[in-house]
Amino acid sequence: MKKHKPPVWADMFLEWYCSKNYIEEVQGDLYEWFQLRVEKQGLWAARLLYFLDVIRFMRSYRLKSIDELSQNSNNIAMLHNYLMTSWRSLTKNKLFSIINVSGLTVGITAFLLLWTYVQHEQSYDEHLENKENIFRIQQDRYNLGELTTQWAAGCGAIGKTLKDNFPEVESFVIMTNSNAVLEYNENAFREDATYYASEDFFKVFSIKLIQGDPETVLKEPYKAVISASAAKKYFGEEEPLGKMIEHNGNKEFEIVGVYEDLPKKSHMQADVLYSFSTFVDLVDSEVTGEWNWDGFYNYIVLKEGTDYKDFESKIPALIEKEIGENLTNSNSDVKFNLQPVTDIHLTSNYMMEFKPNGNAQATNFLYIIAFFIILIAWVNYINLTTAKSMERSKEVGIRKVMGSMRGQLVKQFLVESFILNLISLLASLLFIYLLLPYFNLLTGREIAFELFDSNILLLIGGILVLGTVLSGLYPALVLSGFKPVAILKGKLKNSSGGKTLRKGMVVFQFFTSLVLMVGTTTVFYQLNYMSNQDLGVDINQTLVVRGPNVTDSLYSDKLNVFKHNLSAQSEINVVTSSTSVPGSQPDWNAGGIYVIGEDPNKSQQYRIIGGDYEYLEAFDIELVAGRNFEEARTTDPNTVIINESSVELMGFKSLDEALTKEIQFWGDTFQIVGVVKNYHNESLKKSFEPLIFRLIPNASNFYSVKVTTDNMPRTIAIIEEEWKAQFPGNPFDFFFLDDHYQEQYKADQQFGQVFGLFAGLAIFIACLGLFGLASYMATQRYKEISVRKVLGATVGSVVTLLSKDFVILILIAIVLAIPVSWYVMDGWLAEFAYRIDMSWWLFALPGITLIIIALATVSFQTIKVGTSNPVDALRSE
Repeated sequence: MKKHKPPVWADMFLEWYCSKNYIEEVQGDLYEWFQLRVEKQGLWAARLLYFLDVIRFMRSYRLKSIDELSQNSNNIAMLHNYLMTSWRSLTKNKLFSIINVSGLTVGITAFLLLWTYVQHEQSYDEHLENKENIFRIQQDRYNLGELTTQWAAGCGAIGKTLKDNFPEVESFVIMTNSNAVLEYNENAFREDATYYASEDFFKVFSIKLIQGDPETVLKEPYKAVISASAAKKYFGEEEPLGKMIEHNGNKEFEIVGVYEDLPKKSHMQADVLYSFSTFVDLVDSEVTGEWNWDGFYNYIVLKEGTDYKDFESKIPALIEKEIGENLTNSNSDVKFNLQPVTDIHLTSNYMMEFKPNGNAQATNFLYIIAFFIILIAWVNYINLTTAKSMERSKEVGIRKVMGSMRGQLVKQFLVESFILNLISLLASLLFIYLLLPYFNLLTGREIAFELFDSNILLLIGGILVLGTVLSGLYPALVLSGFKPVAILKGKLKNSSGGKTLRKGMVVFQFFTSLVLMVGTTTVFYQLNYMSNQDLGVDINQTLVVRGPNVTDSLYSDKLNVFKHNLSAQSEINVVTSSTSVPGSQPDWNAGGIYVIGEDPNKSQQYRIIGGDYEYLEAFDIELVAGRNFEEARTTDPNTVIINESSVELMGFKSLDEALTKEIQFWGDTFQIVGVVKNYHNESLKKSFEPLIFRLIPNASNFYSVKVTTDNMPRTIAIIEEEWKAQFPGNPFDFFFLDDHYQEQYKADQQFGQVFGLFAGLAIFIACLGLFGLASYMATQRYKEISVRKVLGATVGSVVTLLSKDFVILILIAIVLAIPVSWYVMDGWLAEFAYRIDMSWWLFALPGITLIIIALATVSFQTIKVGTSNPVDALRSE
């Protein structure tokens, strides 16, 4: 095995402070640890940790004695000299020091915030002890070879079937949701995060039980385990074990365990878990044998060392063996994919996710922005330092004449870089703690910045070392390479190579800035486009009440009274009940639907919405053919209304033809009596889906109340009073439909805000550097400008003279940025079914804005020089 060497400078520091009595022992241990870390964590991490260990091993009894230190007095004196000289240089050039520190501080702060956000997003479910071997089974359903539905919660049979047929599967868990109203001692709460779960849940997910036996708590029917926070909510200081909690007013569960709240960084959240055997008892079916009943989360644990992709490839043969004939007869297909549990948060966005997940593409974008921002800050330092090299040339020349070696000068300038980076880093840490609460509001996350976490310390150390070397080494080599004779004779000039490099770095800065500006503009206009499109459905002035869970045999009568009493109020226009509302995917997804008289093997899948007689009218959904459901027609429960997408999928040649047809699904025949215009039931990320509307007058999922007043508190009070009168025991839980609809875009809006903020910071850093360069150039050409003014030059011509070169560089950056930004943002827009076009103005607007910002930045300094009295500059000549 190749032996790597630890960093020499860390060893030098160790040998400087450590007594000869301990150096061999300490160094031996550190070398051994270093080699082990190289194997496990990589060379760069091992080198940085080696340096941290060198610092950690500093102890009073290991320090050199006065006699030993005296031998290194020259080195100490040299280091002291480096520090003092660096400090004098930094304080002498206050403007450039402030610009450098400001740019580096903003760059490091932005980088650390974005890095922390990305690490937060990438660390979901990392708390699981056996995370490498836990997989969720994601299900795809196909019809006639076309992908129709993708489920996070698929059929009930797959988990147990894999466990029974493959020795590679150690255990499995099956879960399904049970939204409920839970009550104890007349304290009732609506709970959305409650699930039936099989008995191996705690074994698989390694969640600590505070009370109860993990082997048995979920084994018997009508047993429940509750989270610590839920236990506090229901029972306060009472002992929860043995208590009975009422579920939807018709069954009771005994609390047999309490578990720690699931971590925030978990793809699932569960407040209450019921034994899955209860669900089996309630539905009177062995669910783990059901292949056509979807809505069940299935997890498996593979044995250590199993390649999950190889295992996944074995599943199709098993499916063919188990249900192949059924799939052939229904002209459908099903595919199962294994999702590593740690990948779910960033890569999964399917039907029935536990909660909205993150976005891998957006997270990667922000990661790239983070690196670009800190690179821009370091490039600023290099640019400004090398630009000022002429001012420091005499200092270098005198030092060389006095005997300074090039290596000593390199160290001198690296020390300056270290001091600037250290000051900026310390300022950044302060800003992070001040800004983190606002950053969390912006991102919608609860992100913590743990300064003393080993990974954070490693990152901070890496930033300091890399920042010192990357931003300081090139200027140090340039400055230390000046020839003393040329310097002292006044013949030194900036090399053409140095000027070219500086111009290249300016182009890089503004290339990056423009790509970010185009990205920000594109995101903003896409979100604005979606927000302002005609949805084809009226979601305004709509208050939606979640339907009751606790009901009795008189539910339908109570619902009619509820609707009638509210509709009689002047503030309320109409009340409608339904199984779903615009803004989310309909829960009902039915396959096997076909037109009577046609081949049943050509059946398709459709989304089903159940609603009452007022549903279409309440949401102003346009009928383009046929009629609405009518209460006077007793046969209407056997009719359906479809949308234009369904007309197309069913193969009808005209809307009128659709009205003559019947369809079959769920074992019954339904007459098509109406066709509605396509409307955006969900976000514009999706295409129009084929919808079928069924008449369900007593639908209990949602009650949508269309209000006609701006006095919303009074209206809400009226609705709540009527709710309590008709549906006692049910919490009054409502939301506004327009807010609910916009929730679909929340993640994109947060991404746009974060993207825009940090793009702005990148531009700020770039302009800060531009200001410094312009300031330096204006100072260098002060006398030239004065001569030009004496000869009749105007302030405008002076500004043009000094701005011309920068504008050329920015135009080059624009030309380079256009194809890159087009490629990146066109890929982002590909996620949207309805999107803006990448028009020329998306590039022109940011480009012109960038030029204006750059010109304003340069002009601020050049006008100052251009309006000065030329006599002041020429008096010394």
